[in-house]
Amino acid sequence: MSKKGDSNKRVREGDDDKVVIDDSNPPLTLPGIQIRIKQLLSRIPGKDETAALTCDDLPAMERWCKTLRAIIRNYNLTLNFVAISNYQWEPDRPGHTGQSLGALRNQITLSNAQTNIISSHVGKVLMPILDRELVKKRVVELENGRKEETYEYTKVVSEPEMLQLIREQLCEEAIYKRQLVISAMEQMCQCITDYEKAEAGAAGGDSQRFSMAY
Repeated sequence: MSKKGDSNKRVREGDDDKVVIDDSNPPLTLPGIQIRIKQLLSRIPGKDETAALTCDDLPAMERWCKTLRAIIRNYNLTLNFVAISNYQWEPDRPGHTGQSLGALRNQITLSNAQTNIISSHVGKVLMPILDRELVKKRVVELENGRKEETYEYTKVVSEPEMLQLIREQLCEEAIYKRQLVISAMEQMCQCITDYEKAEAGAAGGDSQRFSMAY
């Protein structure tokens, strides 16, 4: 049997423990997607670390922001595999199954919106709006009497007061933002479980399907 055939066999048998899910191996089934979400959940900065954030320690704030941004980006990418893992042509779906898929899609959209609120705020901390500022102008007189001008620029924060306000807001709201990300990801795991139960109930048996990605 080919390697691809072996992979399909593992999926058919539901033996997900043999399919490794990690940073180098995207999840291609619904159980695998849940595993990946739980892996990302374990990387979220702790409550004590989050509560300790202050504007006086910018390196710690930036590390927290970079960590959370990476988790959210990976989470949103992971959710894109849901459509691959449960693909079935619409006319072939029973009515109940189609309704369950619609509910799952709605939950994914809601979860994306919730986490993107956090990602947007974090992005403003890490990538503030910058302006170019002239720091040096040099004029050189050439032999033919002409002048040649060169300029040196640097990048400065466009609105430093606004950046400071954004940082302060992040520190004040960090606990809430952390918990919102955790709740959204945990809710998605539960939603996938509920969807699989509904699929199994509609089919009258095991709902595990072949992943189109294998």
